[in-house]
Amino acid sequence: MARIVLQEVTKRFGRDVVAVDRVSMEIADGEFMVLVGPSGCGKTTLLRIIAGLEEVSDGEVVIGDRIVTDLAPKHRDIAMVFQNYALYPHMTVAQNIAIGLRLRKRPKAEVAEKVGAAARVLGLEPLLGRKPSELSGGQRQRVAMGRAMVREPHAFLMDEPLSNLDAKLRVQMRAELARLRDQLGTTTIYVTHDQVEAMTLGDRVAVMRDGVVQQLDTPQNLYAQPVNMFVAAFIGSPSMNLFEATIEKGHVVFGGHRLPVPGGLAGRSGPVVVGIRPSDFEDADVWRDESRTVLEVPVSVVEELGAEANVIFTLDARPASDSADGRTPQEEGGEEAQVPLVADAGTTVCTACVDARTRARAGERVRLSVDPARLHFFEHGSGRVLNGAAPVTVTTGS
Repeated sequence: MARIVLQEVTKRFGRDVVAVDRVSMEIADGEFMVLVGPSGCGKTTLLRIIAGLEEVSDGEVVIGDRIVTDLAPKHRDIAMVFQNYALYPHMTVAQNIAIGLRLRKRPKAEVAEKVGAAARVLGLEPLLGRKPSELSGGQRQRVAMGRAMVREPHAFLMDEPLSNLDAKLRVQMRAELARLRDQLGTTTIYVTHDQVEAMTLGDRVAVMRDGVVQQLDTPQNLYAQPVNMFVAAFIGSPSMNLFEATIEKGHVVFGGHRLPVPGGLAGRSGPVVVGIRPSDFEDADVWRDESRTVLEVPVSVVEELGAEANVIFTLDARPASDSADGRTPQEEGGEEAQVPLVADAGTTVCTACVDARTRARAGERVRLSVDPARLHFFEHGSGRVLNGAAPVTVTTGS
């Protein structure tokens, strides 16, 4: 095991494309670090730089006590698990797991011992004689992980290893990965676009956008204290509702509603962006709390999910944007962050995750309560947080 340090790492393609922009971070020995973000944010490029599959344009990569920036991949002592399993179809499970050791001409007894140990950890012992065509997708991915494990590398690098699996298998393999993380304690960098994987697996998570790490922190801090609108929208499912509003005389005003603002913002006035987590709403006719403000809103759709219900409604407030092309953070965040409906101009589609006993119905109005203390406020234009905690570890970009 070893720590990994990135110092001002930059990767350019040609003159104009900056895929990774001055990223600095330290992954501790034994830490499980997740890189998450939408397609094209630079997370896989950064992983390939650490692996030695991409040359850096600027900066340094340190693994353990060695600067490996100019070393070939085979000299970095890392093991990769890819999105596609990359198994040899003519070899058995045991042979696929052992291939790396055999290429290094390790003794047969050592190979057998390590393959057996990996198979026990991964639950592959009954399958060692099978070939990949006889395995399920989850079993194939476990074989790929076993091949990486037997190497006993300084670090594991995983590039979206669960994205080819169906939903049920992804949940199962997520649990397997969490168990392996705790059992092996090997330094791991894990790339995904799925924020649920990031939240459930990572000791810390780096949220990336346009080659820059927007925020690097624990999953819970990312959720509770996002440093900007992009992180707020990307982390959490359903994503945070974000819309434009105005602070006037100690209240935030939007769509005919007035809510008190926290004391730290009471003296502020002017336009802001308000964020409300769907889980911070409740149906006021199911859960009565006189300390909460009530908003009466028109219902567009009700998604009944058994234990809870998603109430989709509209607000007479402009959707927030912090990008030059006018896209909202939800639109930029990709499939997982998109809202399910398209709003009319000047209105925002929002989601409230409420008790399943709600009587809300499409075409009617519902009374939703929200605690003003749980609102998030961001600067209009820049998208930086106004009411969060002191900024946590954030890399600088251009």
